[in-house]
Amino acid sequence: MGSTYSQPNTAGRDHLARVVARLAPADFSRPAGGPGWTVGGLLAHLAFYDNRARLLLAKWKKDGVAASANDVDLMNESMRPMFNLIPADAAAWLVNETAAAIDREIDSLSPDFLARVEKDGTAVKLNRGLHRAHHLAQIEKALGLG
Repeated sequence: MGSTYSQPNTAGRDHLARVVARLAPADFSRPAGGPGWTVGGLLAHLAFYDNRARLLLAKWKKDGVAASANDVDLMNESMRPMFNLIPADAAAWLVNETAAAIDREIDSLSPDFLARVEKDGTAVKLNRGLHRAHHLAQIEKALGLG
């Protein structure tokens, strides 16, 4: 179906795929973003939040759109060590796969459901491209890509 989110999400996903394709296995363990984060950790972080958004949308389709508490700082700090340990090939596959899955899901949503998510589902940012762009800029800066 597509929506106003299709273009920025596709652009963000394409940018993500281009950056990931340029990475050597050793790049995944290089520092990027904030203290304690690696390139691979940031990619796993993106995959986690894309997957969380996909699962929340599925839940809301069944149960109705509702608030979903998430202490982002606590979640990020608790998951960071595990994100950083994901092997390079797994992180590359996972981030691309989950980005495609959430983008397909958002594109399939009806205008009415999108409006409900925009109004009451603030736990899911439908423009996934913004989150991707933020972390891709950190990765590109850390690796001198551009």
